[in-house]
Amino acid sequence: MSTLPRALTWRDLPLLYRYREQALCLDSRRAVIGGAGLMSSALVALFSAATGMAVVADQATESAPLVAVAEHTPQEGLARLLYLAPKTVFSPETALAPLVEALLAHPALRGARALVADAPRGASWLPALRRAGFRVFARQRLWQMPAGPAAEGPGRWRWPRAEERWAADRLYTNLTPPLVRHLLPPPAASPTAVVYVERGEVRGVARWESGPRGVWAVPWLDPDIAAPCDALRALAAFLRAGEKPLYIAVREAQVWLESPLETLAARPGEPLALLARWVVQPQPATETAPAAARQEAPQPTLFAE
Repeated sequence: MSTLPRALTWRDLPLLYRYREQALCLDSRRAVIGGAGLMSSALVALFSAATGMAVVADQATESAPLVAVAEHTPQEGLARLLYLAPKTVFSPETALAPLVEALLAHPALRGARALVADAPRGASWLPALRRAGFRVFARQRLWQMPAGPAAEGPGRWRWPRAEERWAADRLYTNLTPPLVRHLLPPPAASPTAVVYVERGEVRGVARWESGPRGVWAVPWLDPDIAAPCDALRALAAFLRAGEKPLYIAVREAQVWLESPLETLAARPGEPLALLARWVVQPQPATETAPAAARQEAPQPTLFAE
């Protein structure tokens, strides 16, 4: 007999252990730089909803119940779908809607305006996400930068000053479609934001994160910069930590960067679709109060009483 999707408890540890190597990662950033896997993320979620991690299961299929893990980032106002498991059962016909609805109802995700995820554009199970309410809002590709020193160029990357964050926000606004701006926070708001300054003006901004297996960065560069290849090489030199590989995420609106990356012999990954499932926030019911009766003021008269 089928049951409704539910949040997992400590009694589900055997199920999580069985799925530890069978999870689909739907966060390309985590996939390349490393981080907590399905088992570790689920254990954090089991401690408390205050951790911002949620794990739920749909046991409609008793032989292979579906499990989903998501993480809420209050600073961004978003939740990220990190893992779906087991990957052996996913197909275009997989019913993910009940699982996603249970995930969005989890207390750890309260306040998130959307649930976002990455998926390969050629994934066979992508239609299942669409039927669960996910919509593509952008596309991107990850490029692995080769090792090498930075070349001398007309600009340099540095930590932004207060006024340079405002300039970086304006640049991001000019280069990014409205839907993406509305959904994703501006990169200059991130504590790891860096800016590219050329001849005293901010001509680029990048957000980056580092993990145990690599460094991930997504840059926005003004198409009119003097030397895009030098700017990308300088970004790699600025962010590279030891022997860790560096991955550059190129969004659809910055697709012109792929040509300089090819010139630099960067290695492209497969195209990715950025998906979002909007969260419908409940609206408080409003009651219309009848207007108070207004007392009519005495009218003047031409006749004496």
